Amino acid sequence: MNKHNVERASLPKILLFSLTLITTIVYIIYRLIFTIPFDLRLIDIVFGIIVVVIELIEIFEFCVYFENTLIHKKSSPKTPKASEKDFPDVDVFIATFNEESELLEKTISACKNMKYPDAKKLHIYLCDDGNRKEIKQLAKKNKIEYITRDNNNFAKAGNYNNAIKKSGSPLIAVFDADMQPSKNFLMKTVPFFVAEEKIGFVQTPQSFKNPDIFQARLSKHLPFEQDYFYHYIQLARNNNNSTILCGTNCVISREALKSVGGFSTATIAEDIATGMLIESKGYRAIAISDVLAYGEATNNLNNFLKQRSRWGRGCIQTAKAYEMFRLKGLSLRQKLDYFVAINYWCFGLRRMLYMILPLLFAFFGIIAIQGDLVVFLPIFLVQFVLRRFLIDTLEGSYSSSTWTKIFEIIQAPFMSLVVLKEIMGFSSKKFTVTPKGKSAKKGHADAILFIVHAILIAANITGIVLSIQRIQNENLAVFIIPLIWMVINAIYLSVALIFDLRKNKNYANFKPNTETKYHAKSYLGIIARGK
Repeated sequence: MNKHNVERASLPKILLFSLTLITTIVYIIYRLIFTIPFDLRLIDIVFGIIVVVIELIEIFEFCVYFENTLIHKKSSPKTPKASEKDFPDVDVFIATFNEESELLEKTISACKNMKYPDAKKLHIYLCDDGNRKEIKQLAKKNKIEYITRDNNNFAKAGNYNNAIKKSGSPLIAVFDADMQPSKNFLMKTVPFFVAEEKIGFVQTPQSFKNPDIFQARLSKHLPFEQDYFYHYIQLARNNNNSTILCGTNCVISREALKSVGGFSTATIAEDIATGMLIESKGYRAIAISDVLAYGEATNNLNNFLKQRSRWGRGCIQTAKAYEMFRLKGLSLRQKLDYFVAINYWCFGLRRMLYMILPLLFAFFGIIAIQGDLVVFLPIFLVQFVLRRFLIDTLEGSYSSSTWTKIFEIIQAPFMSLVVLKEIMGFSSKKFTVTPKGKSAKKGHADAILFIVHAILIAANITGIVLSIQRIQNENLAVFIIPLIWMVINAIYLSVALIFDLRKNKNYANFKPNTETKYHAKSYLGIIARGK
C-alpha cells in the first residue's frame, strides 16, 4: 500500500457501498436465474448472454473502482524534502516528428527556463524523428542537443530509445512537442527520486491552454475531458502501485527503463506498456495532481478520433503482447487495475450495444432481457440508483456519469469499430502523430458521426412511437422497459447531434484550470445556453 495515500473512507461511505454491493449481487443473481431468455430463439439467447456478460464486467469494474477511488483518500503525494546538492543530472527529451518550429521553440524555451539547483546538470535534447534541417538549426540556435535517426522504426518509442543510447543522465524528463513545462516542474518531481528508493517514474497531469473538443463545441463550463483521470483515477491508483505512465510530462528513472529494455516497441501505446513493465520490476510509480505543464488540445474531431484510436488500439495491443494476467512481478491487484484500464477502451462497443438493443426489440421482437416487469424494475432501479449515487455524489464533484456517457456516445460509432478490429486480430502498428494546434475545420469524421447519430435518434423516435402504440393497442407491458431505454438514449443522442452540428467557439478569456472539480449543473441548461 502506498504510504502517501492510505487514509480510509468514513464508515457511512463503507456502509453505503455495502448496501450497494448487496443489492447489486441480488440483481445479478436475479438476472442470471430468471431473465436470460433460454426458452426463446437462439438469437434472443445470444443477445441475452452478451448483455449479462457486459453487466457482470461493469459490476466487477465498479467494485475495483470503488476500492481504488472511494475507500481510499485520494490526495496528491507531497513533494518530499531533499537536499539540492543531491539532485542528479537530468536529460530532457522533447519528442517531435512533424511539428512546426514556432511550436517547438515555445517548448524549448519553457524547458530551458525550468528551475534546477545546478543548471549544468540539465541536458535538453530535441529528439527529431523527422530528420529536418530546420529543426536541427532550431536546436543549434537555442544551444541544446539535437538527436535524429535514419528511420522511424517503432515511432515514438524508437525515437526515445535512440535518444537513450545517446545520453546518460540518471533521470529522463519527457515532453511532447506542445507540452511546455512550468519553472517548478523538476523541483516538484525530482525530489521523489532523491528522497525515496526505487522510484520508477513520477507522472504529472496533462492540461491545456485551449478548450478541448467538447468544451469548444458544447460549453466552457465542462471540465477538461481528461481531468477526472489525472486528478482522481491516477491518484487512486497510487494505492496499488498501478499508476499509468502517460508518455509526457513525466520523469523516468533510466535504471528502471534499462531494466525493461527501454520503451516498449510491442505496441503503439508505448507509455502504458512501459509503465506496467517498470512496475512489474518492483519500481514504485507516483502520480501527483499538480499541473506542471500545459499543451495544446486538439479540437479538430478528425485528429481527436485518430488520437483516441491510437490509445484504444495500443491498449488492446498491450494486453495481447504482454498477457498481463500472466506477467510476472505484478500483483493480482495491479493486474486487475490494468485490466480495468485497458477494458475501458471497449466503451464504444458497450455504448453501441446499449443503443441498439431496445431497437432490436421494438423493430424485430428480439428479447435480450425476459422477466416480470413488476419484479425486474424495482430490483434493477435500487442497485442502479445506489451505484449512480456513489459515483456521482460521494466522489466529491469531480465527475458526472451523465457527461461521461455523452462523451462516450459521441465517440462510440468510431471507437467501436476500431477496437473491434483490434480485438479480432486486424491489428495496426501505424503510429499517427496527433497534429497540434487549434484548427477547428470540420472533416469527414464530423459528417460520418452526424449521419450515424441522426440514424440512431430517428430509429429511437420511431421505436418510441411503435412501443407506445403497442402498449395502448395491445396492453403489452413488456414494451415499457425498452420504451424508457429508448427515451434515455434519444436524450443522449440529441446532445451528440448538437455536438455534431455546432462549430467550435472561440473563448476570448479561456483560462485552463489547475485542478478542475466538476460541479453538477443541468446539462440541458448548459447546452441550451451554449456557454
